[in-house]
Amino acid sequence: MESIIIHSSNKKDLDLLQYLAQKMGLETQVLNQSAKEDIAMIKAIHENDPAENLNLEDALAYYQTLDKAK
Repeated sequence: MESIIIHSSNKKDLDLLQYLAQKMGLETQVLNQSAKEDIAMIKAIHENDPAENLNLEDALAYYQTLDKAK
């Protein structure tokens, strides 16, 4: 299943879009601010996966600086 997210500050427009979608037999869901923040956090985590961006040399150099800081 694919989804579409539409942002609008106008509640009347969102209500109309939701009504039209339901008339077309589509399922709708209104997200509150907390749910939108959760989605943004998940997206950021996936886009910045440290396992994909970290190389061995950088990791070793970082851990060596930690050892020296003790």
